[in-house]
Amino acid sequence: MAAEAAAVEIKGPQPLAQKPARRRPARAEGQREAPVRYFLGAKDGDSASPSLGREVGNENEALIESLKNGASYYVVSEFRAVPDMTGKAPTIRKEAVRNQ
Repeated sequence: MAAEAAAVEIKGPQPLAQKPARRRPARAEGQREAPVRYFLGAKDGDSASPSLGREVGNENEALIESLKNGASYYVVSEFRAVPDMTGKAPTIRKEAVRNQ
């Protein structure tokens, strides 16, 4: 009786199993990312509280002007508090303010 040879399939290197991509948590309905504004520090900005000077268009401009003047720059986001009555207990959530 002839010996039956088992068919063995030789495979090359197998790719590693890919991990699923991490997902950001979904934003709550109505929750938006706040627009940011960039301000140079005022010349008299040595006090304990920040004093805002001229506003610049983006972070790159703020970095360059800060380097030229030796002053700080500030990144400001604006929010307002909004009551949320959808759940069992009322909560307060923040809402980004959009400037026109």
